[in-house]
Amino acid sequence: MASQPHRMVAAHDQMLTLHLSQHVEEHSPREDDPHYHLFEQAKARLKKQGLWKCVIDDELCGGQPELHHSHVEFSEINSTDPAKVARALGLHFQTDDAFQQWIEGPGNLEVLCTNHHRTRYGIHVLPEPLWQAVRFHRAGIEAPAHFVPASELGKDGS
Repeated sequence: MASQPHRMVAAHDQMLTLHLSQHVEEHSPREDDPHYHLFEQAKARLKKQGLWKCVIDDELCGGQPELHHSHVEFSEINSTDPAKVARALGLHFQTDDAFQQWIEGPGNLEVLCTNHHRTRYGIHVLPEPLWQAVRFHRAGIEAPAHFVPASELGKDGS
């Protein structure tokens, strides 16, 4: 069977509009969480080890370092099935308390700058496939995606 020549699609931009409805189960404020000290300890260790910088470390970085809950957000702890997390990540939680400790520990935390965490190029504003493309994009090439607030859109939506 003869192979087909590889065809290239010309570079192009396209606008996407997403309307999401996020449901967050009732949960205590972070500061009242008995495991919050583990989050603060992880942050202190990262700083002490010289790792308090964005793990992406590229030209899109900007703002201060922040800790991101990389697998399970703290606010989603009460709607997350620990057994599913354990199975997906090869973990073993003996108790619910062990799961909650993991939520605030190094295995569920990564340092991101403000840009890669919550703003234009952030994991909290881009859909996962686009976020992964931004995370691993080549230097010197336009980022595969970025968040555009409605206030920056023209009347025609572009």
